Amino acid sequence: MRKLALALSLFSIPAAAGAQDEPPTVEDYVCTFSGECGDQNAAQDETDTTGPRPRITATRGFALSRPASPNETRRANPAPRRRAAHNLAAPPGASAVPPAGPGQRVNLRLNFETGSANLTAAARAQAQVFARSLLMPQLRNMRFLIEGHTDSVGVRARNIDLSQRRAQTLADFLAAAGVARDRLVVRGYGPDRPLPNLPSTAGENRRVEAVRIS
Repeated sequence: MRKLALALSLFSIPAAAGAQDEPPTVEDYVCTFSGECGDQNAAQDETDTTGPRPRITATRGFALSRPASPNETRRANPAPRRRAAHNLAAPPGASAVPPAGPGQRVNLRLNFETGSANLTAAARAQAQVFARSLLMPQLRNMRFLIEGHTDSVGVRARNIDLSQRRAQTLADFLAAAGVARDRLVVRGYGPDRPLPNLPSTAGENRRVEAVRIS
């Protein structure tokens, strides 16, 4: 038995593994830019989790089983709940969440093909999520600055041009998805605005950010 338990433990995987690596959702972007952060993980009523209860007879005091009704079956087997929306501008582990409003920014974490302004397939999928977010009622009247950034490796003029083209690529993608172009302003800053506490040569500086203007 001990050998069996050990073998099973070798194949166990923590349930939370990779949870922090989940890509942002529409709800996450809405939460960050509008402040409307719905909690999808609120505790359910006890009747939603216990399922059908046995009927107790008045004379004998023991339970008699009976077929569960469709409603009871649904309560006993609830559909998977979606995780709560979280503010993408909040640092990991932060107790205070930055207030939503003009100036709020998000690193969209989009990847491009090396040395080009072409979005990778994964980046296109994530850009589509961001596009849907901008069409949500909470965000559809807001304007955004799309910023392109690079690290300081290479010629500065080329980096500025690349950052501008990458930001423009995202803006064009959003416009094609239905976002009005007059809601988007594009800027390429090249290596001039590295992330705080990082050297200008760090790869993390290669990014596209969205900043709420109004």
